[in-house]
Amino acid sequence: MKKLRRLALAISLICALISIVLLLNFTAPNPTGRRYSSEIPLTTGQGRAQEIGSDGERVLAQDLRLPNNNDADQLKCICNSGQPDPNQCSVCLANVTMQSPFRRPDFIGTNFIAEVKNAQNLLYDSRDLEQIRDYALAAKAMGQPLWLYTRVNTNFDAEFERLVNETGGGVVRYLTVSGYVDPVDETARSVLGWALLIGVITGAWEIGSRRGTGAPSGDQTLVRSTHPLTKAIDSVDRAEQFKQQYKDRLRDKLD
Repeated sequence: MKKLRRLALAISLICALISIVLLLNFTAPNPTGRRYSSEIPLTTGQGRAQEIGSDGERVLAQDLRLPNNNDADQLKCICNSGQPDPNQCSVCLANVTMQSPFRRPDFIGTNFIAEVKNAQNLLYDSRDLEQIRDYALAAKAMGQPLWLYTRVNTNFDAEFERLVNETGGGVVRYLTVSGYVDPVDETARSVLGWALLIGVITGAWEIGSRRGTGAPSGDQTLVRSTHPLTKAIDSVDRAEQFKQQYKDRLRDKLD
């Protein structure tokens, strides 16, 4: 039983630690390390399309800890051919064949390209698909993965996922919306609760078993041998017994 208690305690501790790590939200396999955004950006109906898009970029810049490539001191581009307008691009990262003279991804990391789409839908026949196709071509030419961040509930065509996955990156349902509950967080909270409960019960069981191996609480011999009052009573009893024995011997002699 002792081994069983210790095993249960160890398992509950491991489950609790894993749950805490998951709740901290920093181990996801994408450049942010997070499963979902640190803030809820503006969504449909809360501003103009440009404002909504910019707020998604703001949140992702914060989570990636990178400057927005659309800032005036960044402007790194993917170019079609030649040198584009210097007011639009500070440098060409790659040259690929595309219809647009240049493309400017939202974020350029040390070893990845990232784009964020704070939108309800990403459709097959939209300009977004052309843009992501060009980014995927550039990512392959540079030998770097392309990451596409969307809302947690964005509807996107499978072609977006195919293009991005081919670069070694992926589509990340990332920008949270009001009322969103991450399923991993929900599971982790439940596991943590059960782990703590099992840990407390097992710990109390272990303490109780250790106390049970000590001297019995009803061992009167131990009490009588250590308490001063009982020692005095025992001495009086022994004196009375000696007195009675002396009287009995004296009576026998007289008889």
